Amino acid sequence: MSLYVGHTRIIAHPLALLYPLAAAMLGTGTEAAALTIALVFHEAAHLLAAHALGVYIASLRLTPFGGAMGMENPYGISPIRLATVSAAGPLANALLTLTAGALTHWRMLSPGFALALMQANLTLLAFNLLPALPLDGGRIAYALLSVKLKRERALEIGIRAGRAVAAMLLLACAAFAVRWHRVNLSFLFAAVFIWASAADERRAFADAPMKAVLGALRPIEGPVPARVCAIGADCAVHTALKAAQPDAPTLYAVYKDDRLSSITDDRQLVKAALTRGLGVRVGEVDKY
Repeated sequence: MSLYVGHTRIIAHPLALLYPLAAAMLGTGTEAAALTIALVFHEAAHLLAAHALGVYIASLRLTPFGGAMGMENPYGISPIRLATVSAAGPLANALLTLTAGALTHWRMLSPGFALALMQANLTLLAFNLLPALPLDGGRIAYALLSVKLKRERALEIGIRAGRAVAAMLLLACAAFAVRWHRVNLSFLFAAVFIWASAADERRAFADAPMKAVLGALRPIEGPVPARVCAIGADCAVHTALKAAQPDAPTLYAVYKDDRLSSITDDRQLVKAALTRGLGVRVGEVDKY
């Protein structure tokens, strides 16, 4: 099931809809309701922060284990905007925890449900603040590190931290199985998700320049200023696109053997990247 909130597509996994009903039948309806409320507030805070900062969220997928936010070009926006959008979810869980405590104190919320709500929010808060990409804590850590380090280096640190967290979750899952003879599926699924996300994060980082150009391309209807860059024919398209700017078309004077061999532009590079991949060479663009 899916619906649109603004330009964001909200996709609900069937199990996410069946989870509260199944939990109620198993006698854990209170915990399920508390977790659902915590998740809704968490993801809503992300969407509100993104909207306020002009960050486009293409989709939001809701599952029984949490939400997956499809942020368009996360590595193409400024570190401060990325950190702010990422921190909004955990901050909402922290505020909801305090609110539940206050409502209980004022006898406006039953102690049992308040405790379940506080536990659900604190669990989401602690898990999402782990410094592991693609969790919120990992994106915040990346944003902070990229202020002092190169973004490539910050990304690799975030991925390695994520895999360390995944390894610890697997160890905790094994210890849980040995101690209580049960497999903690939450730990297992989280570890697999974090470990497998490394390839997606690297791909998103490599695609960031191209996505920035794609998002800025507008029909050219009249004379407009253009930038000109000289570049070697053996340069990869993804490297060339880093020089493209969203405020003006970029022309590339392509040199081969120290001689001008062709002239192309950012649109041609994007087209070649989409059809041939980011590894295609600039000198090959005029063939496609």
